[in-house]
Amino acid sequence: MRHGVLASGLFVGVLWGVVHLPVYYWPASSDLSGTLLMAVVTANILAWFPPYRILMVWVYDRTESLLLAMLMHGSATGSLVIFASLAPGLPLFTFLLVFGAVLWVVVGAVALVKGGHLTRQPLQKRVA
Repeated sequence: MRHGVLASGLFVGVLWGVVHLPVYYWPASSDLSGTLLMAVVTANILAWFPPYRILMVWVYDRTESLLLAMLMHGSATGSLVIFASLAPGLPLFTFLLVFGAVLWVVVGAVALVKGGHLTRQPLQKRVA
């Protein structure tokens, strides 16, 4: 609550990407060249992890439901297992960039609808 949805989502999103680095790095390391491997890993960490985490933090902030956040994580994992099975290399890299761009658009749309504030505003004390 102290840092807000955007800052918390960005911090946790990048941290989430770094923690998940072995999951994406080692399986792909045998299929991709060095430069393309680093591009795919970077796209994972920077393109879609932060905006998805921002959305997860926003949903948790609005609902206070850890179960809903866990379901979001599970749906991301499940769908990416399917979509990330694209041919390693440029198709996977392109998918990750497009997926990340779509998520950033969703974050922007949510912020726009909420008047530029992703964090729930505290209730004002009534003045009698």
